Amino acid sequence: MKEKDNRFISEEGRALMLGNEAVVRGCLEAGVSYAAQYPGTPTSDIGETFHQILREQPHLKEYLVHHWAINEAVASSECAGAAWTGCRVLNPMKHVGLNVASDALSVIALNGPNPGAMVILVGADPGSLGSHQEQNERFYTWMFHFPCFEPHTPQECKDYTKLAFELSEKFDTVVEIRTSTRSAHSRGYVELGPIKNGSSKGKFERNIPKYNSLPPHAINNHVRLYERIEKIRQEIPNLGINKLILGENTTGIITSGMPFGYTMEALNQLDLNDVPVLKLGMIYPLNYNEITDFLEGLDKVIIIEELEPFLEVKVSEIAQKHKINVEIIGEEYFQKYNEYSTGLVAKSLANIFSRTPSQQMKNAIEYFNSYKELIPSRFPTFCAGCPERATLYSILKATNHLENTVVCGDIGCFVMSFFPPQECSDLIICMSGGLSAAIGMSEKTDQRVIAFIGDSTFLHTGMSPLAEAANYDSNVLLFIFENSWTAMTGHQPVLGLTERKLSIEKICEAIGVRWLRVEDSYHPKHLTNSIEKALETDGLKVIIIRRECALQAHRWRTQQIRKLEQDGNKVQEVLYHITGCQMCYECARILSCPAIRKTEVDGMETMQIDEDRCIKCGVCYEICPNSGIHKSIIDALETEVPFREL
Repeated sequence: MKEKDNRFISEEGRALMLGNEAVVRGCLEAGVSYAAQYPGTPTSDIGETFHQILREQPHLKEYLVHHWAINEAVASSECAGAAWTGCRVLNPMKHVGLNVASDALSVIALNGPNPGAMVILVGADPGSLGSHQEQNERFYTWMFHFPCFEPHTPQECKDYTKLAFELSEKFDTVVEIRTSTRSAHSRGYVELGPIKNGSSKGKFERNIPKYNSLPPHAINNHVRLYERIEKIRQEIPNLGINKLILGENTTGIITSGMPFGYTMEALNQLDLNDVPVLKLGMIYPLNYNEITDFLEGLDKVIIIEELEPFLEVKVSEIAQKHKINVEIIGEEYFQKYNEYSTGLVAKSLANIFSRTPSQQMKNAIEYFNSYKELIPSRFPTFCAGCPERATLYSILKATNHLENTVVCGDIGCFVMSFFPPQECSDLIICMSGGLSAAIGMSEKTDQRVIAFIGDSTFLHTGMSPLAEAANYDSNVLLFIFENSWTAMTGHQPVLGLTERKLSIEKICEAIGVRWLRVEDSYHPKHLTNSIEKALETDGLKVIIIRRECALQAHRWRTQQIRKLEQDGNKVQEVLYHITGCQMCYECARILSCPAIRKTEVDGMETMQIDEDRCIKCGVCYEICPNSGIHKSIIDALETEVPFREL
């Protein structure tokens, strides 16, 4: 039996934690009683950690609630509602999720979270390590006036979380914690403190001017928001979050978050130990005195930050307003895209300070780059047995490899469909943007238009464009991939579907979809035939691909087999093997299953199935045009354990 994770039980000592886990620990110590989020990398495991804690400590359910929300805007409004009953609430999201939540948050920021407290945690993603773009969402902090902490270590993740709730409650202000993929998933030791139970129940007190931001209250709340921000600006020096590293050099550095770590390592490598550094724990608002005190006496100040020059603009503004004659260096030396590294920062600093990088530094960079040659470069791909892979195969067959066909992709595992060999996605905008683009495209082209959407995305924001497509009877074929899991962000449940409480089929019927089919991509010939019929039909067509995520399905099936065998039962076993292969590459280049590879047997080239990777979906057996893939059933009269049906 798995032991309880004492990192979320102990009230003293220290524990090794990821940055995201440290945020959750900070919530427990701050008395948070409500959290809501839509899963998105790099913040998904915050919700996973909450659910782990609630499973292992079920008594906390009296005080603590975590919701997987339908989308970020819903999650933000949920959290505001709970805060207005007097609770402390956490609202995590990824950087692009802030776009979805922004409509709600723009008003919630005006209202303020009192009598409770509300902290949003935004996971940035420089380098697009787990996202479809690397948007610099820091500008929202200025637009909506969110005081924003940017932690560097897991310890700071915990400490800043507790501090954020205190500021939010004290100043009636929504406060942001900004992490990045690196800080969210970096490990470090965290000092533990007392855990505080949150509010079991609260009470909403009617206050029309505060909670109804319509004229004239909207203007009054806007004025009040500026007043709150100025109070927090004055409070910053008392928080102890901005750190000054002294130095005699007349060129200084201002930085924050992960770039601070790269900066300190780079300065050490370049033997520039006399450079003063101001490390900002809060990147908005900035305390004018702290910034001007640092700038006074410097000839130059270097701003080191990932992505667009947010801090550089704000520091330049302060210097100009206070008539400080200092050269501000930033974007001309530091790239405005991709994530940074110690080597990148060191190269730029070496250029600025006219230093030659040490041999040790050169060796480290060469050593790092050498791994690019050792590790084979390959495209991301679908898992063996993925129902989306099988669907793409049928689409390619039905359209003669996309002849005169446009495919409007979307967010989900199927984003990988634009990679070779399928190359089966022509555009990606945002969640549900594929169907929206397809509506407009279908009006202005005679090409066949196909759109993709996942089940989680469909519930997130997909019903609105489907309603429009149904209203205009747009000439679009929409595939809805119903695999029952938010797979790409870590297999969180799809709200309502995983629990079998909602039906996408019934939703489509209620919206007004007249041409509707439910298909199983593990039967590719039947699916191909349905696609051909759909493309011959004018107007809106919807095909729901109902088949569980292969990873989850395989795990469940393996568990069932193990249980039966432990009880002494014999289980039917299915094997697929290749003999008489004609090397047509149908399975390898069109289906492109990673469990099938080319090998040599008795001097002859052939394809072979890797039994360790094969999940026995049988799609390759169904599609082989030369009957070279064979199916064997061992113990055929014993218990059969098929994949579970959705």
